[in-house]
Amino acid sequence: MDKILLVFPSRLETTRLTMRKYEKGDGKELYQLFENNNNREYLIEHIDEATNVKTEEDAEIRIQELSEDWITRSKFVMGIWLKSSGKYIGQVWIEPNKWEVPSFELGWFLERSHQGKGIATEAAKAAIIFLFKHLKAYKIIAITRDDNHESSRLAERLGFIKEGHLREHIIKKNGTRIGLLYYGMSKND
Repeated sequence: MDKILLVFPSRLETTRLTMRKYEKGDGKELYQLFENNNNREYLIEHIDEATNVKTEEDAEIRIQELSEDWITRSKFVMGIWLKSSGKYIGQVWIEPNKWEVPSFELGWFLERSHQGKGIATEAAKAAIIFLFKHLKAYKIIAITRDDNHESSRLAERLGFIKEGHLREHIIKKNGTRIGLLYYGMSKND
C-alpha cells in the first residue's frame, strides 16, 4: 500500500498523557517550553527546534511545518501533554528511514522538570505501538548521544538492542567530541 493511503490516528492516549499531532496555536507552548527551566540550552545540541525557534512566531511556523509533514508522510511529530493539568511537556518524533522496509527512527524529549518520572517511557511505549500497529513498521531505530545516559538506558529498558557506536562523531559547541549510539528493535524482537 502506498504510504499516502495509510490511515492512522493523529492522537494517542496513555494513562497520564495525551500525545497528538501539533495544531495551529501550539507554537506558543513550544516556545515557552524552550524558554523555561534552561530547556533551550539543554536541548540546543539535541534537536533543531531548540536552535531555530527564537520567537513565538518561529515556533508557530515550525508547528505548521510539522503538521504538513504528516500529510506528506515525511515525519510524524506529536506533542506530549499531561492529562492531569493539560500542560505541554515535550514531544516524540517518528521519521521514516526506509518506507520499503518499513523502518523508522523514534526520538523523544521532555521538559527538564518532567524527566525521571517514567513519562518518556510511557510516551515512547505508545509511539512504539503506533509504529508497529498503524505504520506497519518492521524496524524501529533510536539514536542517542553517547553522553546522554538517560536516553540510552530508556532505549534499553524499552527493549531496543544496541547495534552500533559511532565514536567521536559530533563536535559539541564547547569542542568536545561525542559519539552516537544506534539502537534497533524489529517486530520479531
